Amino acid sequence: QAQDPDPSQQPDPGQPQAQTQQPQEDLFAQLPQTFVFSSGAGAWGTGLTLAADGSFSGEYHDSDMGDSGDDYPDGTVYLCNFSGKFTDIKQLDDHSYSLTLEELSSDYEQGKEWVEDGVRYVSSEPYGVEQGKNFILYLPDTPTDGLDEEFLSWWPGQYQEEKTGTLDFYGLYNVDKGYGFFG
Repeated sequence: QAQDPDPSQQPDPGQPQAQTQQPQEDLFAQLPQTFVFSSGAGAWGTGLTLAADGSFSGEYHDSDMGDSGDDYPDGTVYLCNFSGKFTDIKQLDDHSYSLTLEELSSDYEQGKEWVEDGVRYVSSEPYGVEQGKNFILYLPDTPTDGLDEEFLSWWPGQYQEEKTGTLDFYGLYNVDKGYGFFG
């Protein structure tokens, strides 16, 4: 004879079920492909392109056309091509996730110089990502109240006449350096 299951062992249909953590591939697949770190002034910036598995590639560049010489009359460009991977994705709250920078490598040794087509190139560090291990990913509509002021100082929306009180973009915060990428 079949027994009725013990009702204490069955989920209560009136109670919300615990949500399973979203796999990192799903999170990264939702994100914009490119994040940018720049002050909005000057001729420098770092672009970071994310893949669905948390890996990324990027480029930092800074042009100083006033830094010229006989061999490089068209100035100096500091640059870095780099790649890496974010791992250990953990949801912090409804608007943010912590990420750990697991890998970071550059194409050239820092300080290498060469001249090409009248421009001196100097390999640099991956500005914005360097010396960072702990990152926070903020989703659009994250309330800005309570976010780190140093992070917000890089936010393009800080100059809006009518502030909405939330981020307009995805934000990637290098916690260790205080830098902000937006996409």
